[in-house]
Amino acid sequence: MDTKKTDQIVVNDQTIIAFYRENPNLNFVTMNHIFIDILKKLSTNLNETITNNINHKILSTLTDLSKDIMGFKQDITTKLHETKKEYIDNVKLILENSAMTTNDKIQTILEKNSDIIVTKTTSIINEIVPKHNDKFFNQIEVSIKSLYDSINQDTNKLIENINKDDKNITDFVNNIDTKFNNMIVNMQQPIFSFIQSSEERTSSNVQQMRDKIVSQQSTQDSLNNGIHEFLNKYKHNSSSKGNVSESELYSILQNIFPSDEIIDCSSESATCDYRVNRLNVNKPAILFENKDYSRSVTTEEIKKFERDLKQQKLHGIFISHKSNITYKEPFQIDIIDNLIHIYLPNTEYNIEKIKIAVEIIDTLSTKLIHISDVQAETTTINITKEDIDELVEMFNDFNTQKSSIIETIKTSNKQILDKLENMQINSVKKILNKNGVFQSDDDFKCKHCNAFTGKNKASLGAHIRNCKFNPINNNTKSIGNIVINTSNL
Repeated sequence: MDTKKTDQIVVNDQTIIAFYRENPNLNFVTMNHIFIDILKKLSTNLNETITNNINHKILSTLTDLSKDIMGFKQDITTKLHETKKEYIDNVKLILENSAMTTNDKIQTILEKNSDIIVTKTTSIINEIVPKHNDKFFNQIEVSIKSLYDSINQDTNKLIENINKDDKNITDFVNNIDTKFNNMIVNMQQPIFSFIQSSEERTSSNVQQMRDKIVSQQSTQDSLNNGIHEFLNKYKHNSSSKGNVSESELYSILQNIFPSDEIIDCSSESATCDYRVNRLNVNKPAILFENKDYSRSVTTEEIKKFERDLKQQKLHGIFISHKSNITYKEPFQIDIIDNLIHIYLPNTEYNIEKIKIAVEIIDTLSTKLIHISDVQAETTTINITKEDIDELVEMFNDFNTQKSSIIETIKTSNKQILDKLENMQINSVKKILNKNGVFQSDDDFKCKHCNAFTGKNKASLGAHIRNCKFNPINNNTKSIGNIVINTSNL
C-alpha cells in the first residue's frame, strides 16, 4: 500500500498562537483560505479595482453635484416667487383695510413693505452669491435697485389715485407681479453664470484630482514593482538576504553599543561579520557571526567560527536568527583556549537575547583573566643567610633523629634475634654434628663482634659488610649534604 507524504506547516509565532487562543471560534484553516483569496484578488485585479474605484468616485461626485445645482436653481426660483407672493398679499391686505383712512399712513406702510421685500430678496441672493464675486453681485444689485425704484414710483401713483378707481389697485398689483418676474429673469442670468463658473471650477478641480490620483497610481505601481522585485531578490538571492540580515543586526548592535566602535568585517577573511571594539578598555572586543538560514547551521560553519576566534584571539557570539545550530543548545557556552564561544539559535532578531550573551562574555572574560593570572603567577620567597643556616641545622637534626630511631629499631630487633638464636635443641644438634649432617655454629660466627652467628655463608657475609665492629666500615653515620646557592642573598 502506497503512503502519501503530506507537507506540514508548524506555527511557533506567539502572536498568532495568542490570537487563536483568544478567539477559539475562528478556524485556522478557514481564516487562511479567506486571506489567500483576498491576496489573490488583490494581486490579479489591483490596478483594475483601483481604476474602477476612481472612476466610480468621480462619476458619483459629478452626479451629486448636478443634483445639487438643479435643486439650487429650483430653490432660488421658489424663494423669490414666495417673496413676491407674500409682498402682493400684504399690499392687497393694506389697501383693503378700511381702518386706514389717510394716504400718508398707507404710503408709509407700503414703503415699509417695499423695504421688506427688497431686504428679503437681497438676503436670498446673498446666500447664493458671495459678496466677493463683485461682477455677479453688482448685476444682481442693479436689478434689485431697479425693482425697488419701480415699486416706489408705482406706489406713489397708486396713492394719488387710490380713491378714484379700484381698477388702479388691480393694475398696481399686476404691474408689481410683472416687474418682479422681470427682475427674477434678469437676476437668473448672473446667478446662473455664477453657478456655471462654480461648475467649471468644480469640474476643473475634479479633473485635477483625477490627474493626481492617476499620477499617484502610477507612483504606486512603480513602488509595487520595486517592492515585488526586492522581495523576489530577497527570497531567491542568498547574498541579498544576507545583506538585509546583516543590516538589521547592525541596527541592533548600534542599540546595544551606542558608544562603541562597530566594524563591518564581512568582506574580510577570518574575522566573522562584525567586530565591536569597546570604549571601556576593561571590557573585551567581541566578534559576531550572523546567519539567516531556513536550514540548520552546519558543523563546518561552526568550525570556521572557532577558527576565526582562535586567529583573532577574541571572544565571539554565533547568531542564527531563523534556524537551529547543529549540536548547540540555546546560550551554549564553549570555552576554547580561554576564548568564550556563545551560540544563539532561533534568535529572531531579539535584542534581549543578544544583550544577555554580551553580558555573559563581559562577566566570564574577567574571571578567565583572573584565573590565567593566578596560574601564571610565580611565587618568590626571599630567605636570609640566618634562615638558611637554621634550616640546615633543622634538617641535620631531623636526619640525626631519624638515624637514632633506625638504630634503636635495629638494636631491638637484634635483641629479639639473639633470643631467637638462643632457642636451641642442643641434644639434637649434638647428634647431627657428630654424624656430619649439620655444621657447627662457629663456622658462621662473626669474628669481629663474636655475637652474630649466621645460618649460612650468605647471611654471615651480609652481616660482616654492615657490622659496626668491622674496621672497614666507619664508625660515624654520613648525613646528606644540602647545597644552597646563596650568592644572591
